Amino acid sequence: MTNILDFDYYFYDYSNRTQALENIIANIPTWLSFVRIVLVILLRAGYVLIHIGSVPVNNINLILLQNIIDICWITMVYSLLGIIIAYTGDVHGVIGAGHWIGDHDVDKDELITGWSAVVITAAICTSGIVGRTHTVGYIIIGFLLAGIVQPFLIHWIWTPHGWMRRNVLHKEHVHFHDYTGSVVIHVLGGLTGLIGCLTLGRRILRLDAIDEASIAVGASGNVFAGYLLVFIGLQSLSLTNIQLEHFEMKIKRKHNVFVNNILAASACSLFVVIFHFAHPREEFNHWTVMRCVQAMIAGIVVISAGADAYPPLAAIILGAIGSIIFYIISRYVFRSALEDYCNIVATHLVCGILGTILVPFFYVQEDDDVKLVLLNFGWQMICLIVVIGLVSIIMYLAFIILQYAGLLRNRSEYLNHLRANVAEGRNQRKNLLDRLFRMDRDAVYLQPGMSFGEPLGLRRTQEREE
Repeated sequence: MTNILDFDYYFYDYSNRTQALENIIANIPTWLSFVRIVLVILLRAGYVLIHIGSVPVNNINLILLQNIIDICWITMVYSLLGIIIAYTGDVHGVIGAGHWIGDHDVDKDELITGWSAVVITAAICTSGIVGRTHTVGYIIIGFLLAGIVQPFLIHWIWTPHGWMRRNVLHKEHVHFHDYTGSVVIHVLGGLTGLIGCLTLGRRILRLDAIDEASIAVGASGNVFAGYLLVFIGLQSLSLTNIQLEHFEMKIKRKHNVFVNNILAASACSLFVVIFHFAHPREEFNHWTVMRCVQAMIAGIVVISAGADAYPPLAAIILGAIGSIIFYIISRYVFRSALEDYCNIVATHLVCGILGTILVPFFYVQEDDDVKLVLLNFGWQMICLIVVIGLVSIIMYLAFIILQYAGLLRNRSEYLNHLRANVAEGRNQRKNLLDRLFRMDRDAVYLQPGMSFGEPLGLRRTQEREE
């Protein structure tokens, strides 16, 4: 009998397969689903450690509570609503056929695949707003992500009949390649987190106003361990996604995915370390070391669109390219008033966009000419713009409505935001860019977990007057 690994491509056609191959199809997904669940749980545990060690809040229990609510709520919403949109058949490449989770036609392993995507995306989004939002607002944003927005993206991009996955452009067949969720997960989660940060506004004057002495004891170790768990958990996205109908499975190439992840992560992190050494004015402290660890995640994100197709050398090159963009963006965000404590903008949003743009140039088949490469690039850009526009409109409206309804900020966040406004001494509302990215001459240090007997801004104003 011919070994299944000898095939470059394999289509699930039961009429032409032996009993042995049918047994492989029947048994592999269950084990993969179990491994996927374990890896995703490790990833969420990693993000909890990152949140506790990076986000300054008055009550750590709030972070723990929001994380457990997030996981349970996302799971329920996706299982009862999201999977109806994401999988269970197809209607014109736009939406699933609407089968209920209890129907026999629903593939439970597909449910676990989509579940892992929405839980990871929610973790990325949570990193931008954790400890700052009202619980009701948190639940509403989770409902939109797991129940509506992401299921549509999963169906459009990850299912065989999705309109983004395969289409025709200038009479040529083009496809949107996103193997491990560059757009479906990283861009979506990073963009939603960024919109949340922009809507919430500032609490302190700059992220770098948190000095090294203000970092809680053990925080650096917790964050470091958290990112290692996230690195392990992201491997769940590289597991084989077996669909029983019309799914093309590239057996040999899948063995390169984990190798590519390791190479890209190592290259990106190593180059970021070199950049820090080459910059003599910047000492290695909590923030610079964490940036070097975050670069490992950024390397995986950069190759996530085509991790199944890249040769090892391409993974290293993409990791190096991603390190440059990641280093520049993360340093700029660090010195801005955008409170991206977990660096999701540079790690997930920017690197996800970069990887989506570059995949047509690094994933070229032997029979592809220049015209087809450019058409695939154009299709990648069209789909990317559509996704960014759609997500931006929906999530921005959601955050604005929550803000005007009084359901966006929790009480602690409201007080911190008020202190920052008073400390800035603003009598009139400034434009968005000035509020976010204007550099402040004087740093105000906020220690994670500290509380104030009086508003910080009033005390600073009195010191200036004296």
